[in-house]
Amino acid sequence: MRKKKKILMVHNFYQIGGGEHTVFKNEVELLRDNGHEVIEYTRSNDELKSDKWKLLFLPFTTVWSLRTYIEIRKLIKNEQIDVVHCHNTFPLISPSVYYAARSMKVPVVQTIHNFRLLCPNGSFYCKGKVCEKCRENGNFKEAIKNKCYRNSTVGTIIVAAMLTVNRKLGIYKKISYIFLTEFNKSKFDKLIDINSNQVFVKPNFVSRKGEPSKGAHKRVFIFASRLEENKGIKLLLELWKLLPKDYCLHIYGDGTLKNFVEENVKENISFYGFTPQKTIFEDLSTATALVFPSIWYEGFPMILAEAMAIGCPVVSTNIGNAGDILVNSKGGTTFEPDKPDTFINAIEDVLQNNEIYQKNALAYYSETLSKDKNYVLQNDIYEHLFGGG
Repeated sequence: MRKKKKILMVHNFYQIGGGEHTVFKNEVELLRDNGHEVIEYTRSNDELKSDKWKLLFLPFTTVWSLRTYIEIRKLIKNEQIDVVHCHNTFPLISPSVYYAARSMKVPVVQTIHNFRLLCPNGSFYCKGKVCEKCRENGNFKEAIKNKCYRNSTVGTIIVAAMLTVNRKLGIYKKISYIFLTEFNKSKFDKLIDINSNQVFVKPNFVSRKGEPSKGAHKRVFIFASRLEENKGIKLLLELWKLLPKDYCLHIYGDGTLKNFVEENVKENISFYGFTPQKTIFEDLSTATALVFPSIWYEGFPMILAEAMAIGCPVVSTNIGNAGDILVNSKGGTTFEPDKPDTFINAIEDVLQNNEIYQKNALAYYSETLSKDKNYVLQNDIYEHLFGGG
């Protein structure tokens, strides 16, 4: 039997947790459960609260961190690492992790959770709509002009400098990548050779958080996400007015549009605010469908995967990764956000063909999103990287 690869997992935690953090922790646990020795190299943006010097030097260390370079080299040597696997390196770890791994002749792979390497705010979303100007232009002038990173000119310049310097040094073309979807991969065609044998597609995995859907056809639909404009909650509330009064919408979540949602609650709309996941999945298990009206590309929406794991169909906009997942899985249907009639048709479709969508969703989970299937894909990638150098 082949010796299990020893993996150095690298991740920079943001101050506010999110899907990337969950995926990192899940993959570390998955690898250990399957007999791999895993070393974690992590940093947290909480460090910036307690150390003013780190904050002062952040513009420089974001572009290239000497600390990271030294510590990664030391870990690779002392722990005899086989593969370095990066999740998030922004802003404290920096791209210097790639240089450190290559200097030690150890393969390095980057999982792409967002579009940060192409867009300073990481989302291809600007002023309320999808924007790919920086990708198309090959520079970040538009991002700086629009203050795309946290509405800050200085912050956007720092991120643009990190991307520009490391592009010119060519490091992005010298590492391997794991994309979560074919859609994500396609967007990187101007930065790297997306047809290279060092480029892979592997979705995130999820564990079932409830029993597979029993398929109660009671015209109950679920929205469970952050209450932000780009998540499409305003769009959804407007579209829901077009449906009959016996079509019920349950809204779970919190965010800047909480007051807006509360003001728009009607007799067939219930708002529950921030709610434990267990309660949400109990509701999903008997709902007609999850509604995902996001108006930006997303990364890999975990709620879609979690819904399909219990056989709950999904109605989503046809934008970006959510639309791509629905097309590939056939676990639901899509609509065009600017065409209300397509939304009505999608809702009626998922009602009439609910059992078919349930079966497709469960099949997609079993074949693609389960832990066992995901581990096989991930281990095959490591074996390929190690064998190919």
